[in-house]
Amino acid sequence: MKRNILGLMAAFLLLMTSVALAAGADFDLNRVEADGFGLPPTYSTSDAQSRLMARRAAIADAQRNLAEQIAGVQVDSETTVQNMQISSDVVRTRVSALLKGAKVISESYEDGAYHVVMAISLYGATNSLASAVLPQTTHRDSFPTSILPEPDEPLYTPTQPETTTVTTTTTRTTTITNRQSGTYTGVIIDCTGLGLRSAMSPVIKTTAGEPIYGYKNLDSKKVIKNGMAGYSNGYGGNVSRAGSNPLVVKAVGVDHYFNPVVNVADAKIILEENSYTHFLDNCAVVFIK
Repeated sequence: MKRNILGLMAAFLLLMTSVALAAGADFDLNRVEADGFGLPPTYSTSDAQSRLMARRAAIADAQRNLAEQIAGVQVDSETTVQNMQISSDVVRTRVSALLKGAKVISESYEDGAYHVVMAISLYGATNSLASAVLPQTTHRDSFPTSILPEPDEPLYTPTQPETTTVTTTTTRTTTITNRQSGTYTGVIIDCTGLGLRSAMSPVIKTTAGEPIYGYKNLDSKKVIKNGMAGYSNGYGGNVSRAGSNPLVVKAVGVDHYFNPVVNVADAKIILEENSYTHFLDNCAVVFIK
Protein backbone atom coordinates (compact mmCIF):
# COMPACT_ATOMS: atom_id res chain seq x y z
CA MET A 1 0.00 0.00 0.00
CA LYS A 2 2.82 2.43 0.93
CA ARG A 3 4.53 1.83 -2.43
CA ASN A 4 1.25 2.50 -4.23
CA ILE A 5 0.83 5.78 -2.37
CA LEU A 6 4.41 6.85 -3.16
CA GLY A 7 3.88 5.92 -6.79
CA LEU A 8 0.68 7.93 -6.88
CA MET A 9 2.43 10.93 -5.35
CA ALA A 10 5.21 10.72 -7.93
CA ALA A 11 2.68 10.57 -10.75
CA PHE A 12 0.89 13.57 -9.26
CA LEU A 13 4.08 15.64 -9.09
CA LEU A 14 4.94 14.69 -12.67
CA LEU A 15 1.45 15.73 -13.75
CA MET A 16 1.82 19.10 -12.05
CA THR A 17 5.10 19.84 -13.79
CA SER A 18 4.03 18.57 -17.20
CA VAL A 19 0.65 20.30 -17.47
CA ALA A 20 0.87 23.74 -19.01
CA LEU A 21 -0.82 25.93 -16.42
CA ALA A 22 -3.36 28.40 -17.73
CA ALA A 23 -3.24 30.53 -14.59
CA GLY A 24 -3.43 34.28 -14.50
CA ALA A 25 -5.48 37.26 -15.59
CA ASP A 26 -6.48 37.12 -19.25
CA PHE A 27 -7.93 40.48 -20.29
CA ASP A 28 -8.70 39.15 -23.76
CA LEU A 29 -10.81 36.27 -22.43
CA ASN A 30 -12.17 38.45 -19.61
CA ARG A 31 -11.27 36.13 -16.78
CA VAL A 32 -8.80 35.15 -14.09
CA GLU A 33 -8.15 31.45 -13.86
CA ALA A 34 -6.06 28.99 -11.89
CA ASP A 35 -5.37 25.26 -11.74
CA GLY A 36 -5.97 22.95 -8.81
CA PHE A 37 -4.85 19.37 -8.16
CA GLY A 38 -6.22 16.84 -5.71
CA LEU A 39 -5.33 13.33 -4.56
CA PRO A 40 -7.66 10.74 -3.06
CA PRO A 41 -7.26 9.93 0.66
CA THR A 42 -4.64 7.41 1.71
CA TYR A 43 -7.15 5.27 3.60
CA SER A 44 -9.27 2.74 1.73
CA THR A 45 -12.50 4.01 0.13
CA SER A 46 -14.59 3.12 -2.85
CA ASP A 47 -13.44 4.36 -6.26
CA ALA A 48 -16.38 6.73 -6.49
CA GLN A 49 -15.73 8.24 -3.07
CA SER A 50 -11.99 8.52 -3.74
CA ARG A 51 -12.66 10.40 -6.95
CA LEU A 52 -15.15 12.72 -5.25
CA MET A 53 -12.73 13.53 -2.43
CA ALA A 54 -9.90 14.12 -4.90
CA ARG A 55 -12.15 16.54 -6.78
CA ARG A 56 -12.96 18.43 -3.60
CA ALA A 57 -9.25 18.70 -2.82
CA ALA A 58 -8.55 19.96 -6.36
CA ILE A 59 -11.26 22.61 -6.07
CA ALA A 60 -9.90 23.81 -2.73
CA ASP A 61 -6.40 23.98 -4.26
CA ALA A 62 -7.68 25.90 -7.27
CA GLN A 63 -9.49 28.40 -5.03
CA ARG A 64 -6.27 29.03 -3.10
CA ASN A 65 -4.36 29.52 -6.33
CA LEU A 66 -7.12 31.72 -7.73
CA ALA A 67 -6.92 33.91 -4.63
CA GLU A 68 -3.20 34.42 -5.34
CA GLN A 69 -3.89 35.23 -8.99
CA ILE A 70 -6.59 37.73 -8.07
CA ALA A 71 -4.37 39.39 -5.49
CA GLY A 72 -1.80 40.17 -8.18
CA VAL A 73 -4.22 41.71 -10.70
CA GLN A 74 -3.28 45.33 -11.38
CA VAL A 75 -6.13 47.77 -10.77
CA ASP A 76 -4.16 50.86 -11.77
CA SER A 77 -0.50 51.76 -12.13
CA GLU A 78 0.06 51.78 -8.37
CA THR A 79 -2.58 49.46 -6.89
CA THR A 80 -3.16 45.73 -7.02
CA VAL A 81 -6.21 43.88 -5.73
CA GLN A 82 -4.08 42.73 -2.81
CA ASN A 83 -3.41 46.35 -1.81
CA MET A 84 -7.15 47.03 -1.90
CA GLN A 85 -7.94 43.98 0.23
CA ILE A 86 -5.41 45.05 2.84
CA SER A 87 -6.85 48.55 3.09
CA SER A 88 -10.57 47.70 2.80
CA ASP A 89 -12.62 45.15 4.71
CA VAL A 90 -15.44 45.65 2.21
CA VAL A 91 -13.25 44.72 -0.77
CA ARG A 92 -11.82 41.74 1.11
CA THR A 93 -15.32 40.46 1.89
CA ARG A 94 -16.47 40.92 -1.72
CA VAL A 95 -13.43 39.13 -3.12
CA SER A 96 -13.88 36.27 -0.64
CA ALA A 97 -17.49 35.82 -1.77
CA LEU A 98 -16.36 35.96 -5.39
CA LEU A 99 -13.86 33.14 -4.84
CA LYS A 100 -16.54 30.94 -3.30
CA GLY A 101 -18.62 31.38 -6.45
CA ALA A 102 -15.77 30.64 -8.89
CA LYS A 103 -16.72 28.33 -11.74
CA VAL A 104 -15.02 25.10 -12.79
CA ILE A 105 -14.33 25.52 -16.50
CA SER A 106 -12.53 22.22 -17.07
CA GLU A 107 -11.68 19.08 -15.10
CA SER A 108 -10.05 15.71 -15.58
CA TYR A 109 -9.13 12.61 -13.58
CA GLU A 110 -6.02 10.74 -14.57
CA ASP A 111 -3.69 8.33 -12.79
CA GLY A 112 -5.56 8.88 -9.53
CA ALA A 113 -5.08 12.67 -9.56
CA TYR A 114 -7.86 15.18 -10.15
CA HIS A 115 -7.17 18.39 -12.10
CA VAL A 116 -9.55 21.35 -12.29
CA VAL A 117 -9.32 24.82 -13.81
CA MET A 118 -11.46 27.46 -12.11
CA ALA A 119 -12.18 31.01 -13.21
CA ILE A 120 -13.93 34.22 -12.35
CA SER A 121 -14.82 37.04 -14.74
CA LEU A 122 -12.73 40.20 -14.76
CA TYR A 123 -15.72 42.32 -15.82
CA GLY A 124 -19.47 41.98 -15.51
CA ALA A 125 -22.30 43.79 -13.76
CA THR A 126 -22.33 41.11 -11.03
CA ASN A 127 -20.04 38.32 -9.84
CA SER A 128 -16.94 39.84 -11.40
CA LEU A 129 -13.65 41.13 -10.04
CA ALA A 130 -14.53 44.61 -11.29
CA SER A 131 -17.82 44.59 -9.38
CA ALA A 132 -15.88 43.63 -6.24
CA VAL A 133 -13.04 46.16 -6.39
CA LEU A 134 -14.08 49.11 -8.58
CA PRO A 135 -16.24 51.76 -6.93
CA GLN A 136 -19.64 52.68 -8.34
CA THR A 137 -19.73 56.46 -8.55
CA THR A 138 -22.57 58.88 -9.17
CA HIS A 139 -20.32 61.70 -10.40
CA ARG A 140 -18.04 61.71 -13.41
CA ASP A 141 -15.64 64.42 -14.54
CA SER A 142 -15.99 65.84 -18.03
CA PHE A 143 -13.26 65.16 -20.56
CA PRO A 144 -10.89 68.13 -20.91
CA THR A 145 -11.87 70.80 -23.42
CA SER A 146 -8.35 72.21 -23.46
CA ILE A 147 -5.08 70.66 -22.42
CA LEU A 148 -1.62 71.81 -21.45
CA PRO A 149 0.76 72.65 -24.31
CA GLU A 150 3.74 70.48 -25.14
CA PRO A 151 6.46 71.42 -22.65
CA ASP A 152 9.88 72.56 -23.85
CA GLU A 153 11.29 69.68 -21.84
CA PRO A 154 8.85 66.74 -21.62
CA LEU A 155 7.70 66.17 -18.05
CA TYR A 156 7.15 62.53 -18.82
CA THR A 157 10.03 60.11 -18.33
CA PRO A 158 8.99 56.64 -19.53
CA THR A 159 9.34 53.67 -17.22
CA GLN A 160 11.12 50.98 -19.19
CA PRO A 161 10.81 47.24 -18.51
CA GLU A 162 14.10 45.78 -17.37
CA THR A 163 14.25 43.18 -20.15
CA THR A 164 12.93 45.36 -22.97
CA THR A 165 14.66 48.02 -25.00
CA VAL A 166 12.20 50.86 -25.43
CA THR A 167 12.45 53.52 -28.09
CA THR A 168 10.43 56.66 -27.45
CA THR A 169 9.79 59.75 -29.47
CA THR A 170 8.89 63.28 -28.44
CA THR A 171 7.56 64.56 -31.76
CA ARG A 172 5.24 67.55 -31.50
CA THR A 173 3.38 66.74 -34.71
CA THR A 174 0.43 64.42 -34.99
CA THR A 175 0.89 60.77 -35.96
CA ILE A 176 -2.61 60.69 -37.47
CA THR A 177 -2.87 60.71 -41.26
CA ASN A 178 -5.85 60.97 -43.65
CA ARG A 179 -8.09 62.19 -40.86
CA GLN A 180 -11.84 61.98 -41.47
CA SER A 181 -13.23 64.18 -38.75
CA GLY A 182 -16.48 63.23 -37.03
CA THR A 183 -16.57 59.64 -38.27
CA TYR A 184 -14.56 57.68 -35.71
CA THR A 185 -16.10 54.79 -33.78
CA GLY A 186 -13.26 54.35 -31.30
CA VAL A 187 -9.56 54.81 -30.76
CA ILE A 188 -6.63 52.41 -31.01
CA ILE A 189 -3.49 53.45 -29.11
CA ASP A 190 -0.51 51.64 -30.62
CA CYS A 191 1.99 50.88 -27.84
CA THR A 192 3.98 48.30 -29.81
CA GLY A 193 7.42 47.75 -28.34
CA LEU A 194 6.85 49.99 -25.33
CA GLY A 195 6.31 47.24 -22.77
CA LEU A 196 2.70 48.10 -21.93
CA ARG A 197 1.10 45.89 -19.29
CA SER A 198 -2.61 45.30 -18.67
CA ALA A 199 -4.56 47.00 -15.90
CA MET A 200 -8.21 47.33 -14.96
CA SER A 201 -8.07 51.13 -14.71
CA PRO A 202 -5.47 52.52 -17.14
CA VAL A 203 -5.04 56.22 -17.89
CA ILE A 204 -4.13 57.84 -21.21
CA LYS A 205 -1.72 60.70 -20.58
CA THR A 206 -0.03 63.39 -22.64
CA THR A 207 3.68 64.14 -22.77
CA ALA A 208 2.88 67.15 -20.58
CA GLY A 209 1.82 64.67 -17.88
CA GLU A 210 -1.90 65.46 -18.17
CA PRO A 211 -4.52 62.66 -18.09
CA ILE A 212 -7.12 62.79 -20.87
CA TYR A 213 -8.89 59.46 -20.24
CA GLY A 214 -9.42 57.70 -16.92
CA TYR A 215 -11.93 56.06 -14.62
CA LYS A 216 -13.11 59.40 -13.23
CA ASN A 217 -14.30 60.44 -16.72
CA LEU A 218 -16.50 57.38 -17.24
CA ASP A 219 -19.79 55.84 -16.20
CA SER A 220 -18.63 53.41 -13.52
CA LYS A 221 -21.41 50.93 -14.38
CA LYS A 222 -20.16 50.72 -17.97
CA VAL A 223 -16.59 50.16 -16.80
CA ILE A 224 -17.59 47.46 -14.33
CA LYS A 225 -19.63 45.70 -16.99
CA ASN A 226 -17.22 45.90 -19.94
CA GLY A 227 -13.90 47.38 -18.78
CA MET A 228 -12.17 50.62 -19.77
CA ALA A 229 -10.13 49.27 -22.66
CA GLY A 230 -9.36 46.18 -24.66
CA TYR A 231 -5.84 44.81 -25.14
CA SER A 232 -4.46 43.20 -28.28
CA ASN A 233 -1.06 41.81 -29.16
CA GLY A 234 -1.31 43.26 -32.66
CA TYR A 235 -3.67 44.63 -35.26
CA GLY A 236 -4.51 41.04 -36.19
CA GLY A 237 -5.91 40.48 -32.70
CA ASN A 238 -9.28 41.48 -31.33
CA VAL A 239 -9.63 45.21 -31.94
CA SER A 240 -13.37 45.13 -32.63
CA ARG A 241 -14.02 47.08 -29.43
CA ALA A 242 -12.87 50.23 -31.28
CA GLY A 243 -15.53 49.74 -33.95
CA SER A 244 -15.39 49.70 -37.73
CA ASN A 245 -13.61 53.04 -38.16
CA PRO A 246 -11.15 53.57 -35.31
CA LEU A 247 -8.83 56.53 -34.91
CA VAL A 248 -5.30 55.10 -34.75
CA VAL A 249 -2.71 56.91 -32.63
CA LYS A 250 0.91 55.94 -31.98
CA ALA A 251 1.91 56.18 -28.33
CA VAL A 252 5.27 57.79 -27.58
CA GLY A 253 5.80 55.92 -24.33
CA VAL A 254 4.28 54.13 -21.35
CA ASP A 255 4.00 55.69 -17.91
CA HIS A 256 4.58 53.36 -14.95
CA TYR A 257 4.20 50.34 -17.26
CA PHE A 258 0.39 50.68 -17.50
CA ASN A 259 -0.55 54.12 -18.87
CA PRO A 260 -0.10 54.92 -22.59
CA VAL A 261 1.37 58.35 -23.31
CA VAL A 262 0.54 60.30 -26.49
CA ASN A 263 1.90 63.61 -27.67
CA VAL A 264 -0.15 66.72 -27.10
CA ALA A 265 -1.10 67.16 -30.77
CA ASP A 266 -2.62 63.66 -30.90
CA ALA A 267 -4.32 64.13 -27.54
CA LYS A 268 -6.10 67.23 -28.87
CA ILE A 269 -7.37 65.26 -31.87
CA ILE A 270 -8.58 62.38 -29.68
CA LEU A 271 -10.57 64.77 -27.50
CA GLU A 272 -11.92 66.71 -30.47
CA GLU A 273 -13.10 63.57 -32.25
CA ASN A 274 -14.63 62.27 -29.03
CA SER A 275 -16.75 65.44 -28.85
CA TYR A 276 -18.42 64.32 -32.11
CA THR A 277 -18.99 60.60 -31.60
CA HIS A 278 -18.30 60.07 -27.86
CA PHE A 279 -16.23 56.91 -28.30
CA LEU A 280 -14.31 57.60 -25.09
CA ASP A 281 -17.59 57.85 -23.17
CA ASN A 282 -18.43 54.39 -24.53
CA CYS A 283 -15.01 52.93 -23.60
CA ALA A 284 -14.37 52.11 -27.28
CA VAL A 285 -10.63 52.04 -26.59
CA VAL A 286 -8.05 49.42 -27.58
CA PHE A 287 -4.37 49.30 -26.65
CA ILE A 288 -1.94 47.44 -28.91
CA LYS A 289 0.78 45.85 -26.77
